[in-house]
Amino acid sequence: MATKKEKEHMRWVAELGCYCCERPANLHHIRPPGTGIGRRTSHFHVIPLCHDHHQGNFSIHMAKKAFEEKFGKETEILKIVLERVEQLKCRSSII
Repeated sequence: MATKKEKEHMRWVAELGCYCCERPANLHHIRPPGTGIGRRTSHFHVIPLCHDHHQGNFSIHMAKKAFEEKFGKETEILKIVLERVEQLKCRSSII
């Protein structure tokens, strides 16, 4: 079960839209190597992906190698997403 802080973080991440195409996003949890598929990782290690880029034919789940060649590795995307979340938070606090 996600904590209040985790839920807030995930809301900010989803608000960014899909990392690849900016459509409405689901959240993809990044699993470190060796973590089983049935075990979810931290709710802070999520990236926003639309259905097509999350679970579609050319997606991180169905064609990970091709996806990462085009868009970057999950950890690289996570770093960019975290920076964008901070920028979004700063902009919203100004308004």
